[in-house]
This record gives sequence, structure tokens and C-alpha cells, in this order.
Amino acid sequence: MKAVVVGTGAGALASALRLRAMGLDVDVFEACPDPGGRARTFNFHGHSFDAGPTVITAPWLFDELFALFGERRPEHVEFLPCDPWYRLSYSDGSSLDLVPDPARQKDEISRLCPADAYFYPSFLKHSEELYRVGYEQLGAADFTSFWSMIKAAPHLVRLGGFTSLWRHTAKYFRDPRVRQAFSLQPLLVGGNPLNTTAIYGLIHAMERKGGIWFAKGGTSKLIEALVSLAKRHGVRFHFDSTVNGFETDSIKRLVAVRYRHGDAQYSIPCDLGVWGGDPQVGYSTLGSERLSLFEKMRLKTVASSMGLYVLYFKTSRRYPDVKHHTIVLSERWESLLKEIFGGKKLPPDPSLYLHRPVATDPSVALDDGELFYVLAPVPHLGNFSSWETAEGAFRAKVLSILEERMLPGLSDSLVFAEAVDPRYFKKALLSPLGAGFSIAPTLSQSAWFRFHNRADKVKNLYFCGAGVHPGGGLPGVVTSAKVVESLVRRDYPGVCIPPRVEDRVPQGALA
Repeated sequence: MKAVVVGTGAGALASALRLRAMGLDVDVFEACPDPGGRARTFNFHGHSFDAGPTVITAPWLFDELFALFGERRPEHVEFLPCDPWYRLSYSDGSSLDLVPDPARQKDEISRLCPADAYFYPSFLKHSEELYRVGYEQLGAADFTSFWSMIKAAPHLVRLGGFTSLWRHTAKYFRDPRVRQAFSLQPLLVGGNPLNTTAIYGLIHAMERKGGIWFAKGGTSKLIEALVSLAKRHGVRFHFDSTVNGFETDSIKRLVAVRYRHGDAQYSIPCDLGVWGGDPQVGYSTLGSERLSLFEKMRLKTVASSMGLYVLYFKTSRRYPDVKHHTIVLSERWESLLKEIFGGKKLPPDPSLYLHRPVATDPSVALDDGELFYVLAPVPHLGNFSSWETAEGAFRAKVLSILEERMLPGLSDSLVFAEAVDPRYFKKALLSPLGAGFSIAPTLSQSAWFRFHNRADKVKNLYFCGAGVHPGGGLPGVVTSAKVVESLVRRDYPGVCIPPRVEDRVPQGALA
């Protein structure tokens, strides 16, 4: 059987690997000249930067991909533990570290609010239950039928899934700084903590279970390792090749994929396809005549995640006291989130995520300074699009906040700075409205209500990635490949080879 996979993001690569391990003949098409999607690599002034993801959670998901072919992930890419996981810097000068050990975490919370430290074990216990049900039971579940949603509803009700994570944290913590620390996780997958379901509290338990890691040399090394693994086992890659059409037969079965390479148009026959790009683009490529009523409604009502402004820069001096993952929080919280997700202008006081990889990985050290990137959540292009005139002032504001709160002397030591904004996500990554994480993970866009992992009418076209179940972030998109695998195995019984025993890597284990 011939499979065509569209895209080379982590979800698409995982899908290609799983299909190949099942015995399918796999071709992968990528519109960009290099792999990775949001996790691709930038080169500025002779220096390499991870374009996107810098945090690896659920490392067993990557161990499984190598184990599918009898290989061990650590022999190809090393994961380095991060400690602390994150440092949160508040506008009042206080800080809070999120750390691997629960006892240390209680001590950290106690510095800000002893009463909140007392309730942390209860919060963690509930997060672990959210993880057990929300991820272990439902994360790789098939939500292509409404009945699957009905069966999951009692679990969602019991675990408080119909309230927001921000309100959920109020049950355990009274200090707003502590509440922020344990409700900001949805921002890592494109969600607003004010309206993202409390089910996403499972992220903290996932971090606690598997740790937080950084790929030695950068996330790009993980992407390179996955591409090399696929090539070693016969997957073919086609870069600078934009898929722009599907061909179906009289019963709406996918029979070929059309793509453009250079100035020429081509078509490749296939028995099934996996779309790893944004599902909105996939549906538009499929055409309205091949969409179900639900799919048409989803396209009309979809709410996108926020946009991202990312500044990649080099300094001539070192900042040894700055942690790897530092979150510089604005004085505002709720009103700032409302501006980011629904406002019509850039926030004057953005919260920032600062990435300093040398804090964890000495292999990226420089002789003449350090490399960073800083990320600011911003409105998507549907709410704000005047980047041509606004980018310079916003860049100055971001650098000013960093200099004032994290990187003293930055203006004098800045060697260069290069930025991307939502325009890049729209043009290069084909993300509608330049959204950083595809669609927002609200309750009304979760499970069955999210874009499905298989087309409703074209039954041999599957979807993986941030826009489909279970959602964004590296664990979500890689897990979506497991959903695709289960659907393909069910749809083609007796065709695919059984899974390898090695695929069942114990969760949390580093093979």
C-alpha cells in the first residue's frame, strides 16, 4: 500500500514512521526546503536557532518511534534534563521556579504563600487524575464519531472539565502568582487559561511524570534524527513540494495527491493520505463538495490560537544567572490575556518567554557571547495585521523589558536581532491568520468538536498535528500520529503488519 504524508512537523514525521513500520510504502511532501514545520531551524548571521519548540515532555513518545524499528533513541539524539523546568519572574520582583521534585516544589510555593504550598499535593493529585483520564485514556482515543464524545462526557464532568483552568486553580491557590504558575500551561499549546478547559491541568502531571528535557544541540537535532530514521527505513522525502489538490474516485476515495514543485505540477497515486498541515488548509484543499456538514460548520466557526512574535538574538556578553526557560510576566494577567486572544492592538506590556539554551546544553556555548530567543504571545492576523508599521516599536518594547528585568546592559551588548511574526506563520507555514498553534484548545474545540483525525467523507484521508485531536504541543502532535495509526489499522485489517513489541515502551522510561 502507498501512503502520502503531507508536512514534516513532528506529528507528520511520527505518522510517516508509524505507517512505514506498519509496512506501507511512504512518501512525504514538504512545502519548505527543510523539515520540521514549526520546529524547523533558522540560520542568522552564521548561527543556528531553533525556530519553535524548545521543551520536550513525554520523552517516551520519541523512544517509541525509534523502538518501532528496533533502534534506541539515545543512540541518535540525547535528551538533557532541565532543572529548574521554568523560572517565573513577576513584575513585583519575586520569582517562582517550577522544579522536578514535588518536595522542592512545595518549598518554592511556600516562599510566596505557605497556605498555597499546603494545598499543592491536592492540586497535584487532581492533575494526575486528569492525566490518567485525559491523556492515558482519551489522548489517543478515536473521536471521529459523536458517540465517542458521549462516552467521554461523564469523565469530563467528574474531573471539572467544563470549567476553565484559571478558575480550577482558584480551588487550591489564593496567591495570584501561584495561580498563574499552574494555569499558564495552555499558553504552551495555544490556549487562553481563562477559557481553556481544566482538563489541560494534565500538562503539569505529564511534566511531573516524564520530566522536561532539551535535545542536545537543539530541537533541530531531534527533527534531524527522526528524518534520518525515516530515510534509513525507506521513507522518501520531497522538499519544496506544495500539495495543492486531492484526486478522488466516484465513491470519494482518495486515489492521488497533486503537488507543485518549482514551476511544474505533478500527481502521485496513493492508497491513503495523511495531512499534517493545518486542517483548515487541508479542508480547503479537499473542496467543499467532499466535506461533511460538520466539517463545513467547523470551518465557519473555528477560533484560532493566538499569534507569536519571536526575536532571535545574540549578545556579546554572558548572562550566567538566567535560567534556560524563563517566563517574564507582565503586571497584568487577565486583561492582558483578553488583549492577546481578542484584542485589536499589540499589548504595550507583553509577557515574554526567554530561551537561553546554554543553561542546559554547554555544547551550544560560544566564545564571544550567547544566543537567545524571546517569544511574545500576540493577537493573530485576524485581530491585528499592521506589522509593517508596528514591528519596530514592538521589538524595542520587548528588548526594553528584557534589559530592565532579565538582561542588564542588553542594548550595549546586542550583536544582532532577527524577528518573525504572524506573517511568517501564514506565509511560510500556511497557518490561517498566522496562528502559532492552529486552532484554540477550548472545550467547544476539543475531542469530537475538534477537527477529526479522519475526513468524514473521504475515508482514507487522515489528519495529524496541532489542529486535530488531541491538540498542540510536541506531546499532542506526536500522539495524534498514534490516533492515525489506530484508525488505519482498523480501516485496513489484515493489511498492516502487527506492531512491534518494542513499541510498547514503558511510559516515562528513557530507552
